Amino acid sequence: MGINYDVPYFNQENNDIEGWRSCGATSAAMCLKYFGVPDLGPMPQYEDDVKQRFDRLGISHTTPGGIKSLIEGLGLRNNLTMRGSLSDITRALDAGEICILHGFWTEPGHILVIRGYNDNGDFFVNDPHGEWFYEGYRVNSRWEEDNKGENQRYSRRLISSAGNAWSLRQALDFYDTWGNDQIESTATMWLHRISR
Repeated sequence: MGINYDVPYFNQENNDIEGWRSCGATSAAMCLKYFGVPDLGPMPQYEDDVKQRFDRLGISHTTPGGIKSLIEGLGLRNNLTMRGSLSDITRALDAGEICILHGFWTEPGHILVIRGYNDNGDFFVNDPHGEWFYEGYRVNSRWEEDNKGENQRYSRRLISSAGNAWSLRQALDFYDTWGNDQIESTATMWLHRISR
């Protein structure tokens, strides 16, 4: 039986502050908003207020420790592991936690939210950059609100390949060559499990 939490979607591309590199802050913002953390400032977009908070506090919005620090500082729990697996994601979702995952869906690396899974075990994600395809991305607009990455279904193969890789090239190699055993058992993902 699947789960799909109603996590709000934010598009990183139209952020006022460094939209091109704000996937971590935007993913954190989706989780903070889902758990009811009120607006953090005067900016028109919630995710820009979150990015501004990272900057003001001198906390990195791209590292696991930085994201953990900001989320916990705003009163939520962030159970971070640097050795996450697909089963860790499923267990977290079953427990009502929302996941943030670091991985290589893009050349410099990327961060997205995992909000659920279907009966086949594939994951529902909020990808702040847009919708991933093997050949690249269908990228959100920079000039208007866009939701190409909202509630997208990403396969177990894709989540494991990108989440366990150290580069986009390696992620694509894993995607092409890994068998089911490697997909299911490899556990080197940087995984946040967010809850109240």
